[in-house]
Amino acid sequence: MDTFSKTENIMKWVKALFGASLYALVLNLIIYPLHLYSGNLTGIAQMVSDFIGELVLHKDVNLTGSILYVINIPLLFLAYKKLGKKFFVLTVCIVTFQSMLLQFVPVLKEPLIDDPLTACVIGGILTGYGVGLTLRNGGSGGGTDILGLYFAKKYPEFSVGKVQNLISAVVFLYCLVRYNIEIVIYSIIYLLITSFVIDRVHTQNIKTSVLIFSKKKEVRDCILNDMKRGATCWKGEGCYNQTETFIYMTIISKYEIQKLRDCLHRVDPSAFVILNDDINVDGNFIKRL
Repeated sequence: MDTFSKTENIMKWVKALFGASLYALVLNLIIYPLHLYSGNLTGIAQMVSDFIGELVLHKDVNLTGSILYVINIPLLFLAYKKLGKKFFVLTVCIVTFQSMLLQFVPVLKEPLIDDPLTACVIGGILTGYGVGLTLRNGGSGGGTDILGLYFAKKYPEFSVGKVQNLISAVVFLYCLVRYNIEIVIYSIIYLLITSFVIDRVHTQNIKTSVLIFSKKKEVRDCILNDMKRGATCWKGEGCYNQTETFIYMTIISKYEIQKLRDCLHRVDPSAFVILNDDINVDGNFIKRL
């Protein structure tokens, strides 16, 4: 592995862990102090924490991080079997780190943002960006992220945000029974904003066709070895200088664009590239999660 690849992998870990930190800190500092529920499996962990605190310990405790970690154990096995070893290793580290933050960072007695609607909007944007950033860099905070990625891989039109909304219905029914309707409404607003931002940041369903015009054969190795993508190549001729040119066509996910640009910059800075976003693809296109 060359220095560039090592640096790229380190940056992916840093970004993924930053996204997990952002998610956990926003929950404990903005969302939970308002007694709002985050939905998905984190919301389930909140529910279980409430029951344990009231029925077993008879006091107000925050066990969300620990309970969430336990819930994630069977899902981590799914990640290992279905989503790849690299994804599994990064996800185990992220789930552990994120659960520790949720457990040991104190939930504020007074929220950073008093207005519930403002807190939902800002909190939803920040947590959605955090989750999306983690997913985009090859990891997951566990929970419905793993289920969402699994279904997104199996069904091309599925998305992580949709899975979160389905599971969160259980959480909101619990809130409706136990709390007033305002808690439910604000929690739903927070979830919808989070899901919307996740699906914009983690662009796993957006495919981009690429045409590359280059005089260097090394571009072939860039696509096949660095990008791990297939391509079609044919020879052309420049109209102005009548020199032989290689024309490469490939399909990549949208968040692979920068990686391709970096690779092309190394092998042929003068390569001419045409990108066409959000296309429909039938056939053997490998979804990168």
